[in-house]
Amino acid sequence: MNTDDAKDKQGKATKKDVSRRDFIKAGAAVVSAVAAGEAAAQSSIVKNIFPASVIGANERILTGHIGIGGMGKRDLTYALLEPEIQPIAMCDLIEDFRNQGADMTENNHKRPTTHEHFEDLIENKDIDAIVIVTPDHWHTIPGIMACEAGKDVWCEKPLTTTMLEGQPIIDAVRDNKRVFQCGNFQRSGKHFQEAVQMVRDGYIGKVARVETWIHDSEISDKLGNPPDSDPPPGIDWNRYLGWTPRVPFNPNRFVYNFRWFLDYSGGKMTDWGAHLIDIVLWAMGEDNPPREVMGFANKYVLTDNRTTPDTCEVLYRFDNYILSFSNRVYNGATVQNRYGIKFHGDKGTLYIDRTRYDVIPVNDGCEAKTVEGVLEGDMNRAHWKNWVECIKSRKDPICFVESAFNTAKVCHMGTASYVAGGRLGWDDKARKFIGDDAIAVKKANDFTYRPYQNGYSLKKPYNPTA
Repeated sequence: MNTDDAKDKQGKATKKDVSRRDFIKAGAAVVSAVAAGEAAAQSSIVKNIFPASVIGANERILTGHIGIGGMGKRDLTYALLEPEIQPIAMCDLIEDFRNQGADMTENNHKRPTTHEHFEDLIENKDIDAIVIVTPDHWHTIPGIMACEAGKDVWCEKPLTTTMLEGQPIIDAVRDNKRVFQCGNFQRSGKHFQEAVQMVRDGYIGKVARVETWIHDSEISDKLGNPPDSDPPPGIDWNRYLGWTPRVPFNPNRFVYNFRWFLDYSGGKMTDWGAHLIDIVLWAMGEDNPPREVMGFANKYVLTDNRTTPDTCEVLYRFDNYILSFSNRVYNGATVQNRYGIKFHGDKGTLYIDRTRYDVIPVNDGCEAKTVEGVLEGDMNRAHWKNWVECIKSRKDPICFVESAFNTAKVCHMGTASYVAGGRLGWDDKARKFIGDDAIAVKKANDFTYRPYQNGYSLKKPYNPTA
């Protein structure tokens, strides 16, 4: 049977059809909860399809942390602020990183164990939940394995690196009834929630144009072009590469800068697009997929060895609005509003970033509104609290798996559009590109469905060493 079919031969809804239906209901439910201002409802995004809480009200959630780099340490900091969380295991390929995580935790709790391989954490029956803060291409396999081991999951964004990974991770969460929170923490910001509700309620009128952008101020030779070399002592480079093509070690492909290489990520399109576009989709209807996408991008200024562009413009056509994502990495950090979102309605424009929102009326169509002085840390704290609450209630968190993949999917479409270099149609049911430009369509589909290599798989045993 074709798994993309909405119903089987007996007319029964398939798992994919049910997941999509729940996903659409979830988007509406979360906005209604925010509008009502009910804290309890805010964590009850979809109907409770899970069994009674496994973890009691007074029990700590024992966590294992995979990836203790810069973002991993930040997430660990927020985990340690939650009295109901106790980290008991740290995993990273870099020994210094895993020891730093253990040092941070030891200030509050018993010193965690340290591990090079994440499988040790998956197999640890004492661990209730796994926190995944790895390079993007290592999100899916640990996420699937954690769900199958009966552990709840926090996973940083973007949820996936390819379209191929989407359904397997969704199935793992749903089949194993896990609480899965993705790190799109802006959803837990009250001013973002208010802005989303205003758009959905028509406060600024009918919205037909949305802009998103992020600009930086890198110099042309910031990363440079270091030669390939042997990896640092103690680093398992092939393990780091995982399912991606085998290439020699290069320092620019490692740690933070992995995101500038298409093998592992999608540059700013998936790095910041996963935050900005996420809010747009939440406000404009997550069950409303793009119909077309076209992207233009290149390296015009930077001279380093990254494979993602320094200048990017992507345009999406939806049924009822047009969305753009813009990025330049060489001129922006000192420019006002270096990142943000603008919803343009026929009654007004709503601008929002992580610190504020402003409603600017058009022809007296609505009243001006401003909220300012928002702290990013408050959004992060709320996002972690939401996950903890949902682990105990067994309800979906605010950034549940289908929603997280929907955002990742739209971001991947943008990356694929400039990789393919053509105007692309989109079949959302099949999750495939379509259109008259056969060469561009094939190139885009090949990129977004590139297969796992080196013995890795999205089916058991997943890892070649297992």
